[in-house]
Order: sequence, then C-alpha cells, then structure tokens
Amino acid sequence: MFSRVAAPALTEAQLFAALHPQLAAWFRRRFTHFSSAQRHAVPEILAGNSLLLTSPTGSGKTLAAFLSVFDHLARSHDAGQLPDGIVAVYVSPLRALAYDIQKNLRQPLDELGWPWLRVAARTGDTTPAQRAQQRRTPPHILVTTPESLTLLLSQPAWIPALRSARFLLVDELHALAENKRGSLLMVAAERLEEIVSAPPSATADRPSPISAPPAHLVRIGLSATVAPLDTVAEFLVGPHRPCGIAEITQSRPARIEVFSPLRAQAYPPAGYTATRVLKELGALLLKKETTLIFTNTRSGAETIGLRLKQLLPEFSDLIEVHHASLDRAVRLEVEDRLKRGELRAVVCSTSLEMGIDIGSIDLVVMVSAPKGVSRALQRIGRSGHSMGRTSHGILVASNINDLAECAVTARMMERHELEPVKIHDDPLDVLAQTLVGLAVFESVTPDEAFALVRRSYPFRALPRPEFDRVVRYLEGGGASLERNYRDVFGKIRVDASGVLAPAHRHTARDFYQNIGTIVSEQMVQVQLGRRTLGSVEESFMKGLRPGDVFVLNGRTIRLVEMRLLTAKVAAADSALPTVPRWYANKMPLASGLAAEVTRLRTEVARRLASPVPDAAAAWLQSEYHLSTANAAALLAHFSLQADISVIPTADLFLVEVYRDRGLLHYFFHSLIGRSANDALSRIVAQRVQETRGGNALVTIDDYGFLLSLQAFQRFADACELRQLFRRDGAEDALRSALGQANLVKWQFRGAAQTGLMVPRRVRGAERGRRALQWSSEIIFDVLRRHEPDHPLLREAYAEATLRFLDLPRALAFLDHLASLPWDLRELDRVSPFSFGIYVSKIKETMTLEDPETTIERLYHEMYGQPPGRPPVATAAEKNQPPPNFLRPPLPAV
Repeated sequence: MFSRVAAPALTEAQLFAALHPQLAAWFRRRFTHFSSAQRHAVPEILAGNSLLLTSPTGSGKTLAAFLSVFDHLARSHDAGQLPDGIVAVYVSPLRALAYDIQKNLRQPLDELGWPWLRVAARTGDTTPAQRAQQRRTPPHILVTTPESLTLLLSQPAWIPALRSARFLLVDELHALAENKRGSLLMVAAERLEEIVSAPPSATADRPSPISAPPAHLVRIGLSATVAPLDTVAEFLVGPHRPCGIAEITQSRPARIEVFSPLRAQAYPPAGYTATRVLKELGALLLKKETTLIFTNTRSGAETIGLRLKQLLPEFSDLIEVHHASLDRAVRLEVEDRLKRGELRAVVCSTSLEMGIDIGSIDLVVMVSAPKGVSRALQRIGRSGHSMGRTSHGILVASNINDLAECAVTARMMERHELEPVKIHDDPLDVLAQTLVGLAVFESVTPDEAFALVRRSYPFRALPRPEFDRVVRYLEGGGASLERNYRDVFGKIRVDASGVLAPAHRHTARDFYQNIGTIVSEQMVQVQLGRRTLGSVEESFMKGLRPGDVFVLNGRTIRLVEMRLLTAKVAAADSALPTVPRWYANKMPLASGLAAEVTRLRTEVARRLASPVPDAAAAWLQSEYHLSTANAAALLAHFSLQADISVIPTADLFLVEVYRDRGLLHYFFHSLIGRSANDALSRIVAQRVQETRGGNALVTIDDYGFLLSLQAFQRFADACELRQLFRRDGAEDALRSALGQANLVKWQFRGAAQTGLMVPRRVRGAERGRRALQWSSEIIFDVLRRHEPDHPLLREAYAEATLRFLDLPRALAFLDHLASLPWDLRELDRVSPFSFGIYVSKIKETMTLEDPETTIERLYHEMYGQPPGRPPVATAAEKNQPPPNFLRPPLPAV
C-alpha cells in the first residue's frame, strides 16, 4: 500500500512544463530551481496521489504541497470550474503556525496576481464577524486546527463548502501523531472524506453515510522528523489506502557540534553547571547576529535568560525568554522582535520548536541533550531556515552524563536514526466525543459509526465491545450512573429509525462548546502591575508566601498577594530568586538514545579492561568524534566508577546500596528512560510495601531509580531483591500502586473533559477550574468503586500507564532482566554513576544559588580528587571562544 518515491518522476524542465504556466513563470523568477523535496513531491501530488513528505526544516516542503494546490486552483479557474467552496484544507497543530502560513501564502498570491484566490484562517481566535464572512464566502484554502476542523464538520452550514475539498494538508505531522489531537484529526479526515465522496443526490445538509468512500481526498503529510515512515503514512491516510512516501535527508548541509564547559577538572554528574557555560554562551551571542538557545525546562530557560542579562547588561534589552507559560501577548511580542531581527538571543524551552517563521537564526544552542534525536533535528533546523543555508547547532553538555548523551545524540543525528513515533490506539474519550458529533449532525447507525471510526488509523483495531461500552456511557453515563443520572450524563440515543440522535436539545450546544482534547490546566496568572507576565501551576503558588521571590519571563519578581487564580507580584531586581520547577518540564530519554548510551557504556567498559593502551579513548574519538579533552573526561568518570563499584552494561544489572543517616539507599541502574523507570519504580515500591510494610521513597531519572528504605525494610541479598523485579503480576502491582496515587485521578480529569462527561464550558461560559476539578474527582471516586471498567476510567488508566509512565518499556525490561546476571554491592559512598540520582533526591531543598557550590563540595568530599582527571587547559585554550571541544562539521543532515 505504501510506495517509496525513490527518484523524481520528472526532470526539472518537465516539472516546469507540468505546472500552470503562470505558476511556473512565477516560481522560475522567485527560486530559479526546485528543491529536492519539491522535485520528489510535486509530481506525485499533481498525479492525485496521497503523500507523506519528510524533509528537513527549510527544504521547501510546505511550498511543495501548495504548488500542487495552486496548480489545481489555477486550472480550475481557467476552465471556469473554480468552486465557490473550499478546495484545500491546511491543518496545523498551532494557531500561531496557522496564521503564519496564511500570511506567507499572501505574498506568492500577490506576486502571482491572483486576486480571485481566497485564503482564510479558522481557529479559536477567529472573531464571530470573520466566521460569518467565511460562511458567506468560503475560502478556497482554509488554514485551520484539528479542533476547528472538527467543529466545521459538525455544522450543516459548512457542508456545501466542504464538499468541494480535494486536498488535506497536515503540517508538523510528528507533533500530531503522538497525541489525541492527531486522533481527533484522523477521525475528522474520515468524516471529510465521506462528505467529499457523497453523491450529488445527497441532501445539502446531511450526506448519506457510505461504507467505503472513494479516495477523492488527496492527503499530504509534512514533517521534518518522523519515523517509522510506513506507520506514519498509514496514520495519515488510514489503513488499506495507498500513500507515497518521499524521504529527503540530504537537502542542505548542517554543522552539529558538541561542547562542554570542562576546564581543569571533572565536574559533578548532577547538573547545576549553568554558570560554567554562561561566559561561553555570552561569547557566542557576541559573535552571532541571532542565537536561539533551547533548554529542556521552562525554569531552565528562565534561569539562563536572567543570568545572560546579568552577564551582558549592555545587551539585556536584546535577550528575551520564550515558553508556553508566558502570556500569549508576551510571546507574540518576542516572536515579532525575533522576526524583525531586533534580538541577539532568545532562550526558550520547547515553544519555538515548531516551524513558525521566526526570521533568520544564525545558531541554535541546546543546553543539555534534548532527550530525543527527532527533537534535536527539529531544533537545529530553526537555524539557516531557508533553502541553501547551513544549519548550525551546538549541543552543550551540562554535566558528565550529559556529555555522553550529547555525543550519542550527535552521532544518531548524523545517521538520522529517529526514535519511533508512539501513536495513541483507541483513545476512548476521543471516540466518545466523535460519537456525539455524529449524533448531533449525521444520520448514522451505530454500525455505520463503527465502520467510519475503524477507517481511521487510531481506531483501526477497535473491538466492537469497547465501542458498545462507549455508546452505553453516552446514553446515560454508564452502568453505575444511568439508573439515577441518565438525564444528567445522557448525550445520545438510538432513535426509532435506528440512528444516533442527540439525547437533549442542549446536546449540540454543549458539544460545539467543548470540542477538542486540550485539557484545562490548573494555572495561576501572574500579574506585574497591569500586565500579565504569564502563568504557573497552582500547586507551585500554594508553596509560596507573600514576600517570596521567583523568576518569570526573565524577571525577578516578589509575590505580593494571591487571590483565587491570580498572583499579584512586584519587581525584585536585586533579590535572590527561587526558580519555579514546573511539573511538565521533565522530558524522558527516548528509547533509541537509551539503547545507544547503554552501548557506549558497554563498549567503554570492555575497552578499559583491554590490555591495549588508550583503546577506550581512541574508540570514543573515532566513534563519537569527541575531542581529546572530552574523551578524557568521560574515561575519568568511567574509571572512577570502576574503582568504586562496577560499570553497569547491557550484560549486567547493577544494584548499589549506600547507608546514610539511618536509611538504606538502593540504586538500581536501569537505563530505560524516566517514564519507564517511573513505572518500574512504582511496581517495586508497591512490592516493598506489600512484603516489608511501610512506605518506600523513590527518586527516578533516565538512568535508573533510587529506593530509600528504613532498616526494617532491608533486603538481605540479590535473591530477595529479584522478587521485587519479577515479571509475573507486575501489571497488578502497578494497578495497586496507582490506586493509592493521584496520577490516574489526574489523567481522569482530562479524559472526562475530552469525553464530555465534565464539560469545560457550560452555556457559553468557562467553568471554574476548581469546579472542573471537584466534579471530576467526585465522578472518579464513584466510578472507581462501582464501575472500574467504565470507558473513561479505562482511558485514564491507559493514559497513565501507556503514555505517561511507559509501562510497556518497563515490562520489556523486566522480561530482559530475567536472563541477566545481577551484581549487588554495598558501598561506603555513592558511586559516580549514582551521584546524579542521589543529588536529585536532595536538590529540591536548595535555593537557586546554593546547589552549584553545595553539589561541587559534596562531590569532592565523596570522591576526593578523581583519578585520571583530564588535562588542564592552556592559557590559549581558556581564552579561546566556544565551542572549545567540537565535533567536525557533518556533510549534511
């Protein structure tokens, strides 16, 4: 079903000839030649074939998709057959990206001189007047989001305009494939397919459901970084439909470099080394026109942004911070200044990873490894964001473990080894929302609705009993609620003719007001005077008292008072801040990266034991292109680990025990990433509680987890510990552990909102966040006691275990662990490989300025002077501007 576009179907001259003459003439004037992405994609789309196009940022893939759309529209216009409705639907995951594309489309259309071609954006920000105008005069190209498209498909007034659609363009497909917005979009695509293929005899407002609609809709998926391609192509078009795949990996050169702030001696593997890179970052800013600095946390962005302003006071007004917790007006102001070239640097977390136009970026700096190859490639693509320019990215290692990650990431970027996308299968809350939409608008039977959703990839294997349980929930709330609360929770019914219909007059209104999968968060707005700076989680604000100081938007501010969900603050420029640590900021290590780090550890351990001198150093330098100094730093760290304990490898499971202040600290070296370690540690902690009693304190990271026990909970040997890691009954242990935690309850709030059990909006007004929380918790407690298999409760558990905790990866590790030898060691100090996890346990009590000096002191007290320390930098090296330890430039990525 999926065919690789191995070579361009047309030569350059043939492709120019294939396009509409006016379009070809304009393109020749503007660009002179086609990019590789365009030469591969345009002939396929012109031929009416669906296509997945994956190509680096700045390779012209968006224009490749729109060239075919423009060609179709121009030929229809010349033939007098241009429809009054929508011809192409462009879907973006971001409102900002949707507006960006709409704006960028106007320039070529103005240059082409085609005033007859209409383009409009429809998102949540579109005003009522604009919506009314769009209904009266539909655009030929509609730029929208998954939520707005779903809304339009459920409004009879829009169906005539949508019936003329021939193209569905999905941009940044990787950002949609891994979340429920993508599931919502793919079901919406099937509904659009059905509308497009409806016979002319169908009524104007209600198309007849067709069991197998012809593939009249050309679907085009665009992504810079996504894998595996066959799976993503099937996600785009649905099972059993053909789709071409064009993969462009060599479109433009890229420089990927690894830098560390290493100087005279190794530094702790626990982080908090920001001050060591500040001077280097400052030097980079002075050498470049515009630098984009990515961090892995919003708090990290705030910290580095603030310190750079303090380090370079003459440029403080030209350095800004950008992340999702800042107010939209603040973010738009930063983006506009960036586009106009007015800023020397912007420090952000993930908010600028998407392909919105941010102007000319000379350099992308990533402080700490970004935990995924796809994310790293996406970030580096923000520099040199135009055809013919070179992307330049620097991975800055903040500690010794991070140096290994950065080296591995750069190597995998060079080889374009992407981690596989994780698509949500059978999200039952999205199914519930879809069924309500079908009941509101289309005359479909349950059988027809089941066939429709099964044509989409996320629901391709949906069991009929699961579908029927969701229908029952929508009819009255479910088995535990329908007897007494059918009128409250009932949303649909099967009428006398056997089709789905709204249960109440207000069902349609409630559905229109609550479309989408984006869950309301518990956020507190932070206001400085009359200006809203941004927002932080309520749980963070509850821990502050009036007079406490923290950082937001790169500014040091003092809390004055807090009223409900608004915090009043005042400027505190000279005060010592405490940076907020947001819950959503910890990104887990991707599975591919974890496996490669394990390989690095295993190979270094083997070569350190080799009789060949410097075998390990030579291998690191040749395999990962590390400098002499960086290779020496890693080897010093590994050698110290080997002296104190043993190096954990792919062939050995290491468990270390350290006594401290009456507690026994068990360090389990399971290099499977934070999410999987979170699941694994909960299973182990639950079994400790069941076998030993008492609570088990757990600290997790990407490299393993720490279990802190009291003396009476001690495990005598490895045989006893093995029982904690048995595969049999692991799912039951996790379910028991989650029954005592808030994670499933927290996930249920989202499922209840998406599944329309707890609506976000009632009668056009937003419900208070406390009201949403209270309602969902009451329902959760009832269902947990009386209907544990309720569809929304099952979805909450799936969300918690499959997408938040990564239970499958943890279970796979348990299966593998059954055949591995164990090495249990009791140590008189924390080993270097465990030091990072140990510090994670204690650093939450430290202030912003204390951790660096405290952790440095603790590290050297524990290990003394590490053996095999790297060579001292010369005076010339110390004065050399960064990056001082680099990989050679790669030919292209």
